[in-house]
Amino acid sequence: MNILVPQNWLKDYVKTDAKPADIANALSLHAFSVEKIIETANGEPVFEIEITPNRRDALSVLGIARELKALLPRLGFKAEWPEIKNKKGNETDKLKLDVQIADKSLVPRFSALILEDVEIKDSPDFIKQRLEAVGQRPLNNVIDITNYLMFDKGQPMHAFDYDKIKGAKMILRESRKGEKLITLDGATRELPAGVIVIEDGDSRLIDLCGIMGAQNSEVDQNTKRVLLFVQVYDPVRIRKSSMVLGHRTEAALRFEKGIDFEGVIPALWEATDLMKQYANAKEASKLIDILNVEYETKEVLVDYEKINLVAGIEINKKTVDEILQGLGFELGDQKVKVPSWRYDDIDLPEDLAEEVIRFYGYYKLPNKLLTGDLPKRTRQRLFSLEFTVKIFLKHQGFFECYTNSATSEELAGKGALQIANPLTEEFKYFRTSLLPQLAEVITKNLSYGDRIKVFELASVYLSQEGKLPAQPLRLGLVAKGMEFLEFKGVVEALQKEIGVKDSVDFKIQEQKEDVLMAELDFEELIKKATKIKSYQPLCGFNSIKEDLTLVVPPDGDITYPQIEKIILDSDRRILKLNFKGIYKNFLTLAIEYHDSAKQISSEQTQEIRKKIFEELEKKLGVKLKM
Repeated sequence: MNILVPQNWLKDYVKTDAKPADIANALSLHAFSVEKIIETANGEPVFEIEITPNRRDALSVLGIARELKALLPRLGFKAEWPEIKNKKGNETDKLKLDVQIADKSLVPRFSALILEDVEIKDSPDFIKQRLEAVGQRPLNNVIDITNYLMFDKGQPMHAFDYDKIKGAKMILRESRKGEKLITLDGATRELPAGVIVIEDGDSRLIDLCGIMGAQNSEVDQNTKRVLLFVQVYDPVRIRKSSMVLGHRTEAALRFEKGIDFEGVIPALWEATDLMKQYANAKEASKLIDILNVEYETKEVLVDYEKINLVAGIEINKKTVDEILQGLGFELGDQKVKVPSWRYDDIDLPEDLAEEVIRFYGYYKLPNKLLTGDLPKRTRQRLFSLEFTVKIFLKHQGFFECYTNSATSEELAGKGALQIANPLTEEFKYFRTSLLPQLAEVITKNLSYGDRIKVFELASVYLSQEGKLPAQPLRLGLVAKGMEFLEFKGVVEALQKEIGVKDSVDFKIQEQKEDVLMAELDFEELIKKATKIKSYQPLCGFNSIKEDLTLVVPPDGDITYPQIEKIILDSDRRILKLNFKGIYKNFLTLAIEYHDSAKQISSEQTQEIRKKIFEELEKKLGVKLKM
C-alpha cells in the first residue's frame, strides 16, 4: 500500500537538516521504498512511500517519523524529536450515551466523547493544505479533523451528530442478511450477514463500522453536538466486510491491518483539543472507554548470537541495543518490551534480527559467492509427468488452455460451490469439471478452422461437508473435427506414454458441432504411471490373429474398458486387443494370441476363446455373434 507524506507535516515530529533526497534515500535503504517525491503547487515536497503489508504502524505521518527519528542520526543527520505531551480534556457528566455491544470480539476497544457548542465552518488553511497534499478533499472543520488525525496518527475516527442518534443509544452488532443503509457517499448498500454495524435507539443502522458512516447520522451545517468516536475493531471482520461489499476506504485499509491499542485514547484527546481550537467545542460527557480485551505487554528474547548468524557478520551488542532503543523497544534482561504500535508485527527473536540488520544496512553485509558442492536436484514426479503429458499432447496437435477456476452457474455443474464475494455474476461458482469451459473455447474459435484441439491440466473444486473443498487435478481434452477412434487413440496412447499399464477409465462425450470431450483423473494417472521399462526379447514363434464380433445388451450400461479388461485378464497368451468397429449393439474386436514359449495352436486359441465368452456372458451378459 502506498501513502503520501508531506515533508512539512513530518517536521511536526522530526526536526532535521536532511534534505528531501536524503530522507528518501534513507527510507529506501533501511525501511520503505520511496517511489517518488511529488511537489505540491506551493513547492512543498511530498513523499510517496510503499509500505509493506506487515507494517500497519507506518501508515501515518507519525509512523514514518518514528523510523526517521531512529534512522537519521545513524546516517549523520540531526533528528530532534520534540516533546509530545499527552493531552487530556475536562470531563463532565452533562450528556450520556448508552452503549451495548452484542459480541465483545467485534470491538476490542470502544472509546468516545460527546462535545457541545460545536461551530461547523471551514478548517484552518494548514489542515486543508495537508489533507489536499495526501489526496483528501476538505469538507468542514469537524470531518477534516477526524481525517487529519487518521493520516497523522494512523487512527481512523468518526464524528456523529449526537442529536441524530435516537435515544442516545448505540448497539454494536453483526448485520443480518439483507439489511440496508445509505452511506455517506450516497450509495444504498445491502449488507450480507456478519458485517459490524451500529444501531440506534430507533433500530436504525447509523454506521457501517470501520468502513463508512451512514447519512442519517452525519455531521452537517446544523450540527451543534458531536459524538467523537474512536475504536479498535476485529481486523478480520473489517477486511472480509470491505471485500464482500467491494467498498475500500482509507479507514478500512487501516482497520483491517490492526490499530495501535494504546494509541486510541491519545488520538481521541488530540482530536478533542483540535475541536476546541477550531470548532469552539466543549466537552459534554465523561470519557467512554470500554475495554473488551485487556492489553498485555509483550516481551521478546534478544538473541545477539542469532542476529550475527543471520547477518553473516558481527554486529556488536552496543549497536544492537542502540538500534532497538531508537525504534521504541525497552531493553530488559535479555528481553525487550515491544512498543504497542509494533505489537502485531514483532513476535520472535528473528523479527528483532530483521529490525537490527535493516537499520545496520543490508548493503553493508558481505557479498560472497556460495562455496561447496552444488546440491543435487531432486526431480518432482508430479511436475515431470505434467511436462511429459503436455509435450505429448502438443505433438498430437493440441493447444494448452488456461481457463478460470470460477465460472457461471450454467457452466459450473451440479453441486458447485458458490463464491461469497464474486467479481461478477459470470464468475460466481467454482468449476466441478474442466470440460464446459474448454467446450466454450472451441465455440469461440470456430472461425479459425475445421479441426480445433485443446486441453487443460488443472484443479476442479468439489464440496466436502464441513471442510475446505477438495481440489483434485483433472486432465480435460476437447476436440472438434476428430474421428471418434482417433480421439480415443490419443487418450489411450497418452496413458501408454507415461507407463500406465492398467488403463484409467474414461468416457468420451459427444456434443453437437462434431465436438468430442474426455476428462481423466490425473491423480489416478500419477498413481498408475511408471518409468520402469521391461525388456521383452523377440520371439521366434508366430501369433494367431482373428476378429470377434460381440453382441452387447442394448439396455445395459456396459463400457468398452469393462469388456477389454475381462478379455485381457482371461489368459496371459492374449497379446493384443484392438477395437475395430461398432454397429448398433454389435462390437467388433481384433484379437491376437501368442505364446512366447512355443508355437500356439488353433486348438489352444479355441480354448482361450471359449474362456473369454464364458467370462463375458457370466459378468456382463455379452455374447458372441452367431
